[in-house]
Amino acid sequence: MNFLFDPVKFDGQTMLWSHAVKSEAAYPGFYHWHQCMELLYVHEGEGSVIVNQHTYEMRPGMLFLFQPFQLHKIFANVSKDTPYKRTIAFFDPSVFAESLTHFPLRHSLFMKLWQGRSTGPAFDLTQEIQQVEDGFSNYDEISKQGRGQEQEEVTLLLLELMGRIHKANGRVQHQEAIETDGRALRYSEKIMHWIEMHYAEEVSLDQLAEWLHLSKFYVSRVFHEETGSHITDYLTARRIKQASRLLQSTTQSIEQVGIAVGYPNVSYFIHMFKKVVDVTPLKYRQRHVAALK
Repeated sequence: MNFLFDPVKFDGQTMLWSHAVKSEAAYPGFYHWHQCMELLYVHEGEGSVIVNQHTYEMRPGMLFLFQPFQLHKIFANVSKDTPYKRTIAFFDPSVFAESLTHFPLRHSLFMKLWQGRSTGPAFDLTQEIQQVEDGFSNYDEISKQGRGQEQEEVTLLLLELMGRIHKANGRVQHQEAIETDGRALRYSEKIMHWIEMHYAEEVSLDQLAEWLHLSKFYVSRVFHEETGSHITDYLTARRIKQASRLLQSTTQSIEQVGIAVGYPNVSYFIHMFKKVVDVTPLKYRQRHVAALK
């Protein structure tokens, strides 16, 4: 299994930028989070993006902004005929928040995207594809000239994006209202919502299949088809994500944390945590405490 916590190493830079990266091989993705914000813009490709028990369609013109420590997964259906081409950027929002304060509307939106729960993470910019593409190309040229790390240039890029998102946000909210009324949840979304309610318990595929009134075989297959991963992968990701939060924010013992996230056997909890995060729960907590100091 890939590591859930995928730390981004800035090494003195303010923005890590990868423009128009193309993949033509299988791209199943994996559940993970970063300590910073991540921007994903889709130039080409199709698939799905999974965030907070919701599945969003991935297609050209879609922009995704993931908050720090937000669990997400990108699943792209990739082939030579349908490549996956995207622009990715990583940045620490605290570095740029102050520089946006002179633009109240855009600053307010930026803060909601960074810290809020009701805005984002998906924005449909298909009606302004050319302008968005030009904006990214311009910044890429600036980066190649060695000015991409300058506060002014990154701020200008963020201001432009906030403007595009603000313009598109009304359309997105309207579309979501329509979908809420007319679109049934995908099976994968129902499964993730069920796991959200039960991940701290002893979970069995039999229980889940019975709740959905489907066979175990079909439940496993449809989840894999819609997300590109297995149910056990998502369950583990959700449990370890919560365990990481408890290790950072509480003084509960390692055993208590394991029980709270569905691992009553402390040895097995330590084994799974180390397998996913690459360190033991104790070392993870010690590193977090050291970082705060």
